[in-house]
Amino acid sequence: MVGGAIAWKIAHPLGQLLATVVAIGILLGVSWLMFICGGWVPLVTPILALVSSEWLVFIYKFCCTQQECQQIALRVKEQNRNIELPQTLLEQKTQLDSADEATELPLEMASTEVLEYPTIGTPDLLRGRYQILEILGGGGFARTYLAADTQRPNHPQCVIKHLMPARSDRKFLQVARRLFHTEAEILDVLGRHDRIPQLLAYFEENQEFYLVEELICGNHLSNEIPPEKQIPEKQVIDWFAQLLEIIAFIHSHNVIHRDIKPNNIIRRQADGRLCLIDFGAVKLMHPQLESTSEKYTVAISTAPEQLAGQPRLNSDLYSLGMIGIQALTGLNPTQLRQDSNTGTVVWRHLAGVGP
Repeated sequence: MVGGAIAWKIAHPLGQLLATVVAIGILLGVSWLMFICGGWVPLVTPILALVSSEWLVFIYKFCCTQQECQQIALRVKEQNRNIELPQTLLEQKTQLDSADEATELPLEMASTEVLEYPTIGTPDLLRGRYQILEILGGGGFARTYLAADTQRPNHPQCVIKHLMPARSDRKFLQVARRLFHTEAEILDVLGRHDRIPQLLAYFEENQEFYLVEELICGNHLSNEIPPEKQIPEKQVIDWFAQLLEIIAFIHSHNVIHRDIKPNNIIRRQADGRLCLIDFGAVKLMHPQLESTSEKYTVAISTAPEQLAGQPRLNSDLYSLGMIGIQALTGLNPTQLRQDSNTGTVVWRHLAGVGP
């Protein structure tokens, strides 16, 4: 039982080794005490039982993880196919609208005419369960709410992401629905990591989609990167050590976050550790309406292949690196110069850091 518990509860190999050594030491100590008191119990057999049970549970967990990774890989492939379809359909719709100027609507009208969000403070419950308490952010075709779960003891708070497809025709909704469901399945697995919000529920109402996630209380990393203040190299390295651990877990499942930025990183109030939130794939069911300055910021802080609609695993590392550059230089990405020949960001002369 002890060997199985060690393998089940402790994920890190060094932690497992240390716990095993401690357990064997306790066995040796108990056997020695009984021996000097005139008693005798077998020693080798319980040690073999401890180690063998630990290895059996470890192998079982490894097989389960491999199977889980294969299932997620299939979901990711399906997700990538689904991601391309909404953009293609939106482009086709844009071309048709341009060809028929008589029926074309201004962008502002098209993006606001159908927006109806739940009213804060009303007795009506979303899905008959969730009471909207506050709007946390959003705009265009998506919003994020702070809500209370009225069907759980003490009405714990949670985060609800409200996503509305850019179009309501049957074909586009089918694609958006598939994208939403595969993203929810992926988030359900990734949420098992201690520093990724757990997916609590997901549902569709009135052709609109909702994700209910665990609330992580804390401050966004953007609050720790004030404008024109340079963060010490040691502190940035500590950020990277914490965040790369999460990204390694995500990438081991072949999942790309797609939207790593300071506002999507939270320092958890309970223990001060950095957590990663708000995965980006499900947002692609609606167009991104950005100002010119916002597009320029994204163009610098986002990997080129991701801007081209073909993100890879290393695209997340590029975005994380840009967060570090912003922190070390104290400059917004719009203030950084790009090399005209290579396209790389020129920044090292602005920050005193090691290689």
